[in-house]
Amino acid sequence: MDGTITFPGFMWKKNITMPFDKIKFSYTSGGSNFIGAYQLVIVRPDKAGSTLGFPFPGIDCYQDLAYLTWYMDKNRPLPPAKDLDSYREKDFERRKKAKFKKPLYRSQIPTPEATLEQQAERERIVGW
Repeated sequence: MDGTITFPGFMWKKNITMPFDKIKFSYTSGGSNFIGAYQLVIVRPDKAGSTLGFPFPGIDCYQDLAYLTWYMDKNRPLPPAKDLDSYREKDFERRKKAKFKKPLYRSQIPTPEATLEQQAERERIVGW
């Protein structure tokens, strides 16, 4: 809810907590046969530029970053995932109370509400 991500430091260093919009993301190039290529990584803010991989189940780094961005944007509905279903109604009511503020991060992925009724209510209240 506070827009930060905490990830482990490199080797003996302490964990790092950073605002989501300040984190530098990259991707792996894979081996000579490209196995393991295009997987999302965080570039740690250290002198070595060490990286940390994300265990997301997406097809590639682009899909993983799109999902992470969707999840981190508290002004968007929760992304599709069975594990998040029990939180959807409470999240909708929280955003409704805040008058459905515009998304924090740009994305070309449409993020409709979980139900057609919720989508219609959001459009009626704020027009988008």
